[in-house]
Amino acid sequence: MLRISSIIKLIRPLNILLGLLTSFVVSYIIDSTHLYRFFDLSIVLVCYMIAGNILNDLMDIEIDKINKPHRFFVQYQINKMIIAIVVIILLLIGSWFALKLEPLAQYVALLFALPLLISNEVIFKKMPLIGNIIISLLVASVFIYTEAGLTGEVKITWKIFILAFMLNLIREIIKDIHDMKGDSTYNFKTLPILVGISKTILLLRILSSIFFIISIHPIYIYEYSWHYIPLILITIHLPLLYIMWRLRVNITSKECDNFSKLLKLMIINGIIIILLSS
Repeated sequence: MLRISSIIKLIRPLNILLGLLTSFVVSYIIDSTHLYRFFDLSIVLVCYMIAGNILNDLMDIEIDKINKPHRFFVQYQINKMIIAIVVIILLLIGSWFALKLEPLAQYVALLFALPLLISNEVIFKKMPLIGNIIISLLVASVFIYTEAGLTGEVKITWKIFILAFMLNLIREIIKDIHDMKGDSTYNFKTLPILVGISKTILLLRILSSIFFIISIHPIYIYEYSWHYIPLILITIHLPLLYIMWRLRVNITSKECDNFSKLLKLMIINGIIIILLSS
């Protein structure tokens, strides 16, 4: 039973459900009449997400022995070749279904998401900030990908994409602070390692300030109902202010982990706010 539980954790079911929830909310707010396309969109999303999660853990086995010793590939002996084949099969299935989508959604899936997913794991995740930006783009692109797949264009969700990208980027940088010990052992040049925690925290506070300004811009307020402002203030702005206040040079890994979980909750809150305010 423990092994089954570990396998389930490997594919990150909560992240997959969050991705599917995001797609569902997008289909609702754009009032799409093409919901029959939602199945193909979801298959691509699920296959790519599971493949990305497995590939990430496969590439990070040695680092995870320090940063995340609970991970499946650290706890159990695995055949890397078989795991790689599973990843390839998932990517092929996802790409095949992507070919059935609207042209713009095909471009997002095959020419944007797929190359970034693979290149980040092989090359960019070891570099300062670039890996963080790529992951944040991939997560946020679910919004524009879904609209493109359902309508063939992107007119509404680009605004949500910007906010989602900002919050995810903040979360990814905080995760890098959490992983500094393992990353430095294996010569990863992440931002906290390259410039130090103090300058990284300064960047996080700048990014948070930009997020505050963008999220209360009239283009967002006018797009949604009056519920938008109090909801975003209470469920996103205040928690983000708390995180920025608590960040300090001697921050612990446990605190970073808690902040990362809080930011994920804030992202979920954002999706719910979009649904309620549309």
